[in-house]
Amino acid sequence: MKVGILSQWYDPEPGPAALPAVYAREMVRQGHTVTALTGFPNYPDGVVHEGYAIRRHMVERRDGVDVHRVAMYPEHSRSAVGRVLNYASFAGSATISGRTALRGVDAIWVYNSPVTVTLPLMVHSRRGRVPYFLHVQDLWPDSLIASGMLRNGLAGDRVAAMIRRVVRVSEQKSTVIGVISPGVKDLILERHPDVNPAKVVYAPNPTNESLFRPVDEIRRSLAISAAQGLVEVMYAGAVGDVQGLDTLLDAAKRIKDYSHIKVSIYGDGISRARLEQRVAEEGISNVTFHGRVSQHEIPQLIARAQIQLVSLASAPFLEFTTPSKIPSLLASGVPIIGQLAGDGARMLNEAGAGVVVTPGNADELADAIIRMVAAGPDHWARLGGQARRYYETRLSAESTTKIILESLTESISAT
Repeated sequence: MKVGILSQWYDPEPGPAALPAVYAREMVRQGHTVTALTGFPNYPDGVVHEGYAIRRHMVERRDGVDVHRVAMYPEHSRSAVGRVLNYASFAGSATISGRTALRGVDAIWVYNSPVTVTLPLMVHSRRGRVPYFLHVQDLWPDSLIASGMLRNGLAGDRVAAMIRRVVRVSEQKSTVIGVISPGVKDLILERHPDVNPAKVVYAPNPTNESLFRPVDEIRRSLAISAAQGLVEVMYAGAVGDVQGLDTLLDAAKRIKDYSHIKVSIYGDGISRARLEQRVAEEGISNVTFHGRVSQHEIPQLIARAQIQLVSLASAPFLEFTTPSKIPSLLASGVPIIGQLAGDGARMLNEAGAGVVVTPGNADELADAIIRMVAAGPDHWARLGGQARRYYETRLSAESTTKIILESLTESISAT
């Protein structure tokens, strides 16, 4: 099959932005021809990556994939105007400058975030006449409302209503709708009862398996051990409001007398400056902010720590979210403390990878950290082994890519 990939994000962008290339490489490995239409890499800080200069249209060959890049406004701040320009500029360029990029494909896989990708999707799929797999990554407009970029009020309500109409069109015209969290299927069917339930499939995201591999392999190569006197609890990822890291600071204050436990926070975001100020003003000496690091450094940092943390704030919308770091940590085979609810919590519990606590409850989180540290290296290794086995059987790039391709093939054959 000749598959087109439509995504605003693509390698060498890190984190969740790397997922389209993960799927593209796996599709090539499984014997398919793949062409991608994307923008110029500028995630996560809105700065165009070294080696690239924005122009109207360029084509590069990456890992057996023809990657078409089109001009866009690079931006990734809290500015609502900047984000609109970022999203809209890619949508316009992908529609106009990329008009020939996906010509002749048999089917399209689309990374369905942001919602503005619907414009080029409708054009390149000829309003659904070319079959497409709509892989839902975020709930819109919910994600905008939760981030504070879409305010309450008449104007905000009108924008939200317009976004819901766009979402409905993309879902109705899709051949298959893929959801990365089981609860999202129920939500889609509740909101849009005219959608055929049979075309909504669970297709969880994998991780970048070239980076995130069993942590024991990395530790052997670095000659380090998980059993150390000082125990590090590590959080790596976005540092924003929805991550709920104030609760982590509150928990850290409660365990300050456990001098052998330290908390490390890697990453950046709109809440970092405020949280660092809290650490300084409140004398939270067992928490260290390290800022943003290269994605290629993360596996080694995971190997040097003993326990990993996944965190989301308490909000109904976030219960339908499975953070992208969960597959990465499961693939790494490490013990995990999850401060979250909903689908992400269920995945950690199913994997048997650690312990889950109520988001926003600092006492529970502090107690979970103390207990996990006290359990020791043998317990950590057992949890890590269970995590890795779960990833291999349920979340690997091979398994999810097969779901995508087989569901497309079956749907095409049925028409």
